[in-house]
Amino acid sequence: MKRMPYEIKQKLRQYAKVQSKAKYLSGEICKMIESYGVPIDNLTAQDDIYSGRPQTEALAYLNNAECEDLEDTIAEIEKVFLYFVNLNNW
Repeated sequence: MKRMPYEIKQKLRQYAKVQSKAKYLSGEICKMIESYGVPIDNLTAQDDIYSGRPQTEALAYLNNAECEDLEDTIAEIEKVFLYFVNLNNW
């Protein structure tokens, strides 16, 4: 074989297009969440574990297509989101 099959190349192009769209949407979501004063690090479990502030890995799971139940994932994000929004008196 001298070249990779055309079908694989097409799937790679398709995958790249979807990934690009996902990256754009992820950026939009992060900006929207941060506009409420909610740190993204607390939604990807990258905050200091000793800070005492709530955190979840739910957004990271969503970003990596690892969430098993979308509604549970959104609920986890919402818990942390509401904590910070209420802390900041929105």
